[in-house]
Amino acid sequence: MKLRILFLTILTTTFLNCKSTASVAEIENLKKIALDKNFTITADTANPVALMNTRGIESLLPPGSNLANINLINNQNNFTIKNDSVFLDMPFYGERRFSSGYGTESGLEFEGVPEKVESSFNKKKNTYEFEYWLNAKTENLRVSLTLFSNKTSRFTVNSSHRSTITYSGNWKVPEEK
Repeated sequence: MKLRILFLTILTTTFLNCKSTASVAEIENLKKIALDKNFTITADTANPVALMNTRGIESLLPPGSNLANINLINNQNNFTIKNDSVFLDMPFYGERRFSSGYGTESGLEFEGVPEKVESSFNKKKNTYEFEYWLNAKTENLRVSLTLFSNKTSRFTVNSSHRSTITYSGNWKVPEEK
């Protein structure tokens, strides 16, 4: 009997500690920023799918990286949403499935209006989620973006020509000039 009570106490405490810790003000700020469609994401890490089974290239990765988690700190990258436009300039680590000509970009690049956009607020997780369909010069991209109220973000890029990659970082509102 004592063991059951101990188990139930531990279980209850665990569930109570797992609830969202975002304040009402943080959630309202997240909603406002998402609806204004004016934010920039700078990624700290990239998580490529295809590199997990590759060996021998660890020395080619940036310092502090491994095959499953590539450090992007001090590496130029950004994903900006401004009104109806998307500006994507991210380094790519992974497998290229189709070749493109010489002199083409090696990273993920897009600048313009997406073909399609879907967005919604997830009440259960207190996150704002976006889906962007982008027609880049040489490939089609689908970007699944999640903004968290603590100013962090995660987005996954699925490409018609490359393996899937996920980026994690921080979002902020650009300063007015």
